[in-house]
Amino acid sequence: MVNLKILILGFFAQLILLLSIFDIYFKSPIISGIPDQHVDYEPPADRLVLFVGDGLRADTFYNYVNGNSLYFKNLLKTSATYGICHNRVPTESRPGHIALIAGFYEDPSAIFKGWKDNVVEFDSVFNKSDTTISWGSPDIVSMFKKGSIAGNVHSYTYDSDLQDFSGKNGSSVFLSEWVINKVKLFFDESINDEIIRKRLMKKKLVLFLHLLGTDVSGHIDKPHSKEYLENLIYIEKGIKEIEQLIESYYNDNRTAYVFTSDHGMTDWGSHGDGSVSETEVPIVTWGAGLSYAKKKNSNSLPVNINQADVAPLMATLIGVPIPVHSVGILPLHLFNTDAKDQAKYLLANALQINAAFSTARVQIEQRLFKLFYSPYESLSTSVQDRYLQDITKLIKLSKTDECVKLCYEWINLSLQGIHYYNTYYKLPLLVCITFISLGWITLLILETNPIKKCRKINRFHKLLINGTFLTVAVCSSVIISAQSLSMQFYVYTFMPLILWCICITKILQIFNLSRIKQMIIQVKALELFEILFYLIGIELLVWTFFERRVLTLALSILCIWMTCCSIEKGFSPSQVVLIFGSSALFASFPTVIIIDGHANIIYVVLGAIILLLAGVMHYTNQNGVRKATTFLQVLFLSIAIVNVVNVSSSVENKQGLSSINQIVAWTISILSMFLIRKTSNILSNKTTVLLSISIPYIQLSLNLEVLFILVLVVTLACWRKIVIKSGDSTQTLWTQWRHAFFFLLFSFGSFFGTGNVASINSFDPSIGRCFVSVFSPFIVMGLVLFKILAPILLTCCTFYLTSIKLKIPPTNVFVLMLAMSNIMGLHFLFLIKNTGSWLDIGMSISHYVIVQSLALFLSLMYGLAGLLIGVEEKNSIHCSNQLLPTTTKKST
Repeated sequence: MVNLKILILGFFAQLILLLSIFDIYFKSPIISGIPDQHVDYEPPADRLVLFVGDGLRADTFYNYVNGNSLYFKNLLKTSATYGICHNRVPTESRPGHIALIAGFYEDPSAIFKGWKDNVVEFDSVFNKSDTTISWGSPDIVSMFKKGSIAGNVHSYTYDSDLQDFSGKNGSSVFLSEWVINKVKLFFDESINDEIIRKRLMKKKLVLFLHLLGTDVSGHIDKPHSKEYLENLIYIEKGIKEIEQLIESYYNDNRTAYVFTSDHGMTDWGSHGDGSVSETEVPIVTWGAGLSYAKKKNSNSLPVNINQADVAPLMATLIGVPIPVHSVGILPLHLFNTDAKDQAKYLLANALQINAAFSTARVQIEQRLFKLFYSPYESLSTSVQDRYLQDITKLIKLSKTDECVKLCYEWINLSLQGIHYYNTYYKLPLLVCITFISLGWITLLILETNPIKKCRKINRFHKLLINGTFLTVAVCSSVIISAQSLSMQFYVYTFMPLILWCICITKILQIFNLSRIKQMIIQVKALELFEILFYLIGIELLVWTFFERRVLTLALSILCIWMTCCSIEKGFSPSQVVLIFGSSALFASFPTVIIIDGHANIIYVVLGAIILLLAGVMHYTNQNGVRKATTFLQVLFLSIAIVNVVNVSSSVENKQGLSSINQIVAWTISILSMFLIRKTSNILSNKTTVLLSISIPYIQLSLNLEVLFILVLVVTLACWRKIVIKSGDSTQTLWTQWRHAFFFLLFSFGSFFGTGNVASINSFDPSIGRCFVSVFSPFIVMGLVLFKILAPILLTCCTFYLTSIKLKIPPTNVFVLMLAMSNIMGLHFLFLIKNTGSWLDIGMSISHYVIVQSLALFLSLMYGLAGLLIGVEEKNSIHCSNQLLPTTTKKST
């Protein structure tokens, strides 16, 4: 039996493994103390207008331009430069806008605030401007006011309740319409309001129009819908009107315009990861100082820039210092100004990025001991001075081409240097995390070893072990403290020391040389083959993250195994057919269920009715208090079916989520959790758990998910019966390993079988339509987690129940499964990417986060299963020919 202290220690180890990648690969890009760089050129524009069509995909935009567009088509043909703007994961609104306006990619620590607030103060183009006036969503325009110079950023927002994602407010066009109308009204009021007029007449002015309609429509109606296109048509109309208004108001041709988006969107109306549809957005620039670029050929667009490049572009247009945290590279080909001026623009960009590099270098140098310090040799102080001298000289000599080339060299070296110092501690941290993972895997295997401690460690050896690890811990603490490193470095250093101290102690207690030889001799060829089988199985599960169909292959092998075993054990023909049918369907679900943004309420209702009938059958076998609670479960199931049909109809008819439906959804879902009543019959307990979690699960389903739950439950019941009837020795470590591997396989089937892919954006946000209507990321995240974990909880309940029947310590099964999942986690730890395509970066993060989160949540789910199922089985009758579990009236 695994020690409770070990499990608690392991829980923290899993948490550390999950969060460590942010320190290893994705350290905060915000460097404090970077000085501003002086601007030494005449700006090409007096004011800038930034239009952001939230959630607008590049392909949708250019398909529209090539089709029925009038204004955009003419703009691109006559006066604008246009193309693709690439953004980074996480493709969310806050990170996208920060990249556009501040010039750096997301600070990973912002995940703990749902990417809705500034965790660390940062600089932006708005801060640098003389005046910025913003209109739009309160979630976006308000965050740039925080930390700005008093009085220079003015924002006008609508009420957050208007951001309704259920269609209650009709067409989402009105969100963009609100912004356009408010801008028109603002200019009209300036005629009679001197304060407003003074703001508008300032130079270095930024006008920011956040147009949210496309994002809301993408979530509700999906990006290929006519409603999404209607939003784009209105955005075109609004931009045309605003441009005409501004040109007539100022009449000086000194206004620059930038139109882009913060992120794209998947076909099923989600975003957050690194797929092409999420990371490619349109960019259109025109007006003062900006060039017109003709399309070179039919297969490519003239512009291909990174999202962070937009911030230095905007800052340069109005002649303000580039935000100090910006990592964007100025796209010179977007300007139509004199070549010498362009060289000065780029020099300002180079000085700004070099200042960030120099600050990062100094901060590292001040912390580190000279003995341990390894500087970035490619950009020493003398090299920086030489670049500045050469570039300045070339500008005076009007050798602009050579000057631009040197500037780009300097910028790229500075960016590489920033990355070098931001990931300076990557290698030692990676070593620490690897040792944590290996130590935790080793400890898990040792804890399940059936051999009892054979000897005590003598006092000298014990003192030697503890003294060695204590010495290493003290030395590490001194080094960490002397370098003023953050607190997590202590955690990363102490955790592997604690784990390996325990491991070495246990190894010396359990094993000696003769025993190791005896174990090697006793290993049979079949057992070696079984070990190989598990290793191949783990590799197959790793490949499942890259190709979900691989899981169908693994589950198909499970189907064949279950069918052959059932025939061998003498199951009746009808039982064999049931086993084959359920396991074959279970194997097909990872391939069949694909998230495509389309709901099919018929499948949801069909699955819910079958569950309802199962609940009625369960009700007839109960008495006493349990009968009353089962009746309430059946009643709530009926209400859930009616509620989900009403909400689906209401959303499709653009009537939104009514308060009554929302109250009903929350009420029956919360109350259902209190109807789980544990009795002495653990099979009956599992049925109760199934009925209770089905009530919210039905209301979170959009397609085949409820039918999947039914297939999963039947397949698990069949597997349980086969394993119990197999008669294998349940005390052997090999049987426990087999049991654990099947646990992991069913857990992966439970995760991927509901349509999920190994991506943080694979979850359709529409699942919460019975519960929430306005933008609530944490509530939606909680609902998504419940939907993911519900089938996994049923899997945990079955394996816990089976472990009790086979007299295998339930925790042994769990920890061996955890060891396997951590072996997978080690794969993904070294596959994480922080460079390359945004798709590669996003997917590598997703894979690691999902596998570690799954292990973490399985820890909680398996413990919860033990609480819900119980530990003893009394007063329950199991017929040898009975396949699916039933309950008796003795279950009170």
